[in-house]
Amino acid sequence: MPQSPSSEVRRKLETLRNRFRDKTIREIEGLVASIFNASRYPEATEELIFVYQLLHRLAGSAGTFGFTQLGEQARKLEIAIKPLADQITEGVDSERIRLQLKQLLANGYENDIAGLGSLLGVAEPVSTGWHKPRPVEAGNQSVLLILEPDQQRKELISQGLALYGYQVHSLSSGKQWPDSMDEIDLVMVKDTLLRDDEAHWLSKLRSIPVICFSEAHDFTTRYQLACLGVDACIDEPQDIPALADRIEQLLAEGLATLTGRVMIVDDDRELLEHYRVVLTSGGLQVRALDDPSRLLSELSEFRPDILLMDVQMGHYDGPVLARMLRFQAEWLSLPIIFFSSEEDRDLQLDVLARGGDDFVTKPVSDEFLLRTARIRCYRARQLGKLVSLDSLTGLLKHALAKAELNREYARCTRTGHDSVVAMLDLDHFKRVNDSYGHGTGDMVIKALSNQLRHRLRKTDIIGRYGGEEFVIVLPECSLEKAVEVLEALSRDFARLVFNGGNEEFSVTFSAGVAVLTAYGSGEQAIEAADRALYQRKRAGRNGVTAASGDQP
Repeated sequence: MPQSPSSEVRRKLETLRNRFRDKTIREIEGLVASIFNASRYPEATEELIFVYQLLHRLAGSAGTFGFTQLGEQARKLEIAIKPLADQITEGVDSERIRLQLKQLLANGYENDIAGLGSLLGVAEPVSTGWHKPRPVEAGNQSVLLILEPDQQRKELISQGLALYGYQVHSLSSGKQWPDSMDEIDLVMVKDTLLRDDEAHWLSKLRSIPVICFSEAHDFTTRYQLACLGVDACIDEPQDIPALADRIEQLLAEGLATLTGRVMIVDDDRELLEHYRVVLTSGGLQVRALDDPSRLLSELSEFRPDILLMDVQMGHYDGPVLARMLRFQAEWLSLPIIFFSSEEDRDLQLDVLARGGDDFVTKPVSDEFLLRTARIRCYRARQLGKLVSLDSLTGLLKHALAKAELNREYARCTRTGHDSVVAMLDLDHFKRVNDSYGHGTGDMVIKALSNQLRHRLRKTDIIGRYGGEEFVIVLPECSLEKAVEVLEALSRDFARLVFNGGNEEFSVTFSAGVAVLTAYGSGEQAIEAADRALYQRKRAGRNGVTAASGDQP
């Protein structure tokens, strides 16, 4: 029988723990020998620097592997040995240092040092309670659950959201609540059902975005809903484009908090691998690096959202590496988070002043590590979106969309496969703005962008080209298939109903498509798709036209 994902993660962490134990047994034997050797011979006091460094590392790493008592004892001994190690660095007489060490041992530390190895037999069980893998869904269709007693309203909402590509399950009462919520991405519920004293199913919503249908605007009601974990309140759920836009925002935010690219730099290989297993199991992409000299080349290749780095890594100093990275403009905004067992707040602030953004004290629990990385990645990606994504639609900006198109053109030329570029334009959009206002016009633009995002593949490139015009690149797609997909989108978009004041209206779009490799450059392919778009406009709008010579 295959292992569950959590069982596989536990097995990997247990393997790493055993490796850590085996290595640490040998290191502690050497540490104890060095301490007692230094207490006898002045010339051996130099070994106390190695002893201090090892205790410092154990204080930070032992707890991560479940050896909490070992970590605490290492911290106690580290604090005691540090003044002696500092004196060695300052050139204090070795005999004087030896006598201080001998006095230290006589004051009760001898038993603490001799008993370090025995603490490797005391460990907490490996826990994977933080690991909650979700099943991989086929395609990119999000699953929504609606709990609404009004049957007519429920059907209207379900049918409207289906046009955006959402799969909607509906309930009439909380008594029908499913046993498992693993496949549900978002819940929509009537406020009166949420405030029902018998709503025992509320606990199922804690980790899922919740939209509440509520016409109440008083402070007390809204505060109660917020206490229940509601993420958004919608006054008129029948306004499907507005509802779909809010759903899109919440789902995008939830997805963003679960994904990200993390680079970790640490010379402790077992600890580095432990961090990698935890973060990878939590859904993040991870590049683990135990050799800081490769940092620049690995950063350029991997391009992480955040960088996690130890403060001291053998011959390399983390803050110095951070300062070096800031030499290059492209890494000025890269969040650098230092992990260290250093507890001195002044030293921590000094580290931050030298190029870091945050400081996390070791040992770090697996759950805390994962949450820290996710939150930091999310914030970094949010800031990145301000630069690369259109603020209204969340799609690629004009320049980046063209850059992605040219990149796909080069790939087509290199591999010989076909890809298609499409230009889309909303029909009579000026009339929408003039009749209903720019706020309503923005809602129409967002509705089309949301539909494109949900109905097209994750590998497709979608950008806002300007105003009400969009560009789409469909990699490894035939012209026939592109026309078929866009015609289906055109039909469904025309069925959406928008509210403009007291009036309802619909909008259509026109599209022109062209095969990328049929032209000498990506720019020429865009121009061909644009000409086909205006052919469609002259032919009556509301449809799809292939570029001349490209028709299927």
